Amino acid sequence: MPGKAKRKFVGENIRISRSVTQQLRHMMPALKPGYTAQDILEAYKRYYPFEWNEIVERQRQYEEKDQFLRKVGKKIRYKPLSPESFFFSLQKVKHVLSKGYREKHSSIYSENERFEYELQFGRKRDAAISKRKRRVENNTRNIQKVDPGFIDALVYAYHRKGNTTSDKLEILREISKYECKKTDEFLWKINDSERNNEIRDLAFIQLQKTGHYVKLRKGFKGKKKSYMTEKSDLIGTPEALAERLSKSKSVQNIKQYDIFVSHSYQDKAVVERIVRGANDAGMNCYVDWTADDDFLKRSMVSDYTREVLRARMRKSRYLLFLSSEKSRASDWVSFELDYYKTQVKRPIYMILLDGEDIHGFDVIKEDEIARLNVLQQEKESNKYNIT
Repeated sequence: MPGKAKRKFVGENIRISRSVTQQLRHMMPALKPGYTAQDILEAYKRYYPFEWNEIVERQRQYEEKDQFLRKVGKKIRYKPLSPESFFFSLQKVKHVLSKGYREKHSSIYSENERFEYELQFGRKRDAAISKRKRRVENNTRNIQKVDPGFIDALVYAYHRKGNTTSDKLEILREISKYECKKTDEFLWKINDSERNNEIRDLAFIQLQKTGHYVKLRKGFKGKKKSYMTEKSDLIGTPEALAERLSKSKSVQNIKQYDIFVSHSYQDKAVVERIVRGANDAGMNCYVDWTADDDFLKRSMVSDYTREVLRARMRKSRYLLFLSSEKSRASDWVSFELDYYKTQVKRPIYMILLDGEDIHGFDVIKEDEIARLNVLQQEKESNKYNIT
């Protein structure tokens, strides 16, 4: 293993070992005598779930680096252990599993004291875990947790010869609007190998705010080139996006959606819940203030905004109308419903949030979103049934 890479890898092992040492010092008084290695591992996962996940992702990353080196005919460098083996190889873990420590732990044991400590420590850790979960949830509120089916195409476009910094930044932002295995792997690779500082920093920030293991690469060997410090000149306006969508080879035309959500922004909380449910069913949604937030700004609404929405509706398999007092009074929602019905001519479904609606669209419940494909097949089948 090259000297610098070895120092970084070993140095990171040492930092993790120190962190786990402190964590185990707090955790061990909550365990009963006679604990096993598996008991310690399960307790660590329970009290430090984010830290455990970082160990898992770290070991996987180094394993993938070795696989790549092996693939290109080079000698592997890291030889990472499995997450469990790495955990049990740490000095403090070995120490608490030693005969001497076990005997000492048993000799000072008091069930009443242990029980009280477990309650207090558990409450403290639960509060810390909940706080971090809320932070991750807030950071990922507008990120769809689904593979939309076009990530591979965006990755291919990213590596296309002749791309500018702005081109790459645009693609990276589009990929970052989704969280799935493919997007995580791409972001890790960009953070590890991309030489442009702005792009690499964006990949790092995206991984960090979504709660993943990540180490920022600070620089590269050799002479600094202008590309490394080049800044993006990406213009984020409805007009700029409409222009991109008018070009068949634009990366914006790669994006396709299962559901176009027609709604009032004032029903934002419901929209977020609908999108989460659709994602759980493997469906990708178009919501203007998340899917195109780099371009569609409310302070810049214009005819170009309508052009963008028309293009996105043409790329959507269904339209889901969230009917509420607010959305029924919206000119924008009326525009979307009319265009989709008369021009796109694909299925429109409706969820009634309040009051009455006279549009006559097929009404479904929230828990039926996952069955949209089945519902449409049943509808088509019934259309041709002769009774």
